[in-house]
Amino acid sequence: MLTAIVIPADPAEPARLEQLDKRDVDAFRALVGGHLQVINLERPAATMYLNDEGKLDGLPFNPRATALLWAHNAAFRDQDVIAGDAFIVGVPDRHGDDTTAPTELVDLLFHTKRYRVLVQGEGDEKFYGHLRPFDSWFEAYGFGVHLVRMFSQLQDVQIVAETEDEQAKLIQEWLRIGKENPAIVAATDPPFTEGSFEECFTVEELEERITAASWGIGTAFYHRDLCFIQQVEGGDEWLTIRHSVAFESITVLPLIERGELASLVRRLLAASKEQCQRLEY
Repeated sequence: MLTAIVIPADPAEPARLEQLDKRDVDAFRALVGGHLQVINLERPAATMYLNDEGKLDGLPFNPRATALLWAHNAAFRDQDVIAGDAFIVGVPDRHGDDTTAPTELVDLLFHTKRYRVLVQGEGDEKFYGHLRPFDSWFEAYGFGVHLVRMFSQLQDVQIVAETEDEQAKLIQEWLRIGKENPAIVAATDPPFTEGSFEECFTVEELEERITAASWGIGTAFYHRDLCFIQQVEGGDEWLTIRHSVAFESITVLPLIERGELASLVRRLLAASKEQCQRLEY
C-alpha cells in the first residue's frame, strides 16, 4: 500500500490523503476517471497522475493541481493545465513500483499552518524570500507562480512552511535603524512607519519604483534583505542597510542611468557584514 495526495478539480472538495494498492492500476484510473498520464515533479521528486484525455473529455479545470504542477515542473508553466482530478505519489522504487507521496510534500499541504513563497533569480543558486506569509497552500502556490510569470528575471519558485516571520523581524530592525536618523524620524507626510517599506522582487522592479516618482523622506524599498530609505525630500539620498548596519548613503539615479545598479546590488548581497562596514564591495 502507498499514500497518495488526491487533488480534486472541484475547489469545494478538499485535497485528501488516500491509501492505494501500488499495483492496482484500476484504482489509479478510478481516481482520475480515465486513462492515466504521468508527469514528474521536482523539489521534492514525485509523480503526478492525471486523466490523459481530461481536456478532450471536457473535464473541469483543476486550479490546485495546475498550480502544483507549474511550481514543481517549470516545463509545464504557461504551457499546459490539468483538467479533472489528479493525485501525487512518490517516485518509483528500484522495482518500478510507485511509492508513498513524499513526506515533505504531505507535511507542507496537510500539516502546515502558514506558508512562505521563495523565488530564485536568474543565475542564483539559492532561493530567497521575505514575502508575506499565506494561510493557504493554494494561495501561496498561486502567488508564487504569478511572480515567476510576471518577472522574467525570476526563474523558479518554491513554497515552504513558515517557521517565523522573517520579514516582520527585518522591517522592525530597519524601522529602528531609520528612526535613529533625525531627518527620517521627523518625517510627517507620510510618517515613517512599518507601512513605509515596499518589497521589490527583482532589481528591475527596484529601479522602476525608485524612478517612478520623487519620493518623500522615509520612503523605503527593499530587495531580499537589502533596504534603501530615502533621506531627502524629493531627492536621491538613500540610507542603505544590510546585516542590520546602515553603512552608506547612496545616490541611486545615476547608477540606474548608467546601468550599474544591478551590479551594485549583486555585490551588496554577496558582501559580509564586515565588508559592508568597510565599504568593500
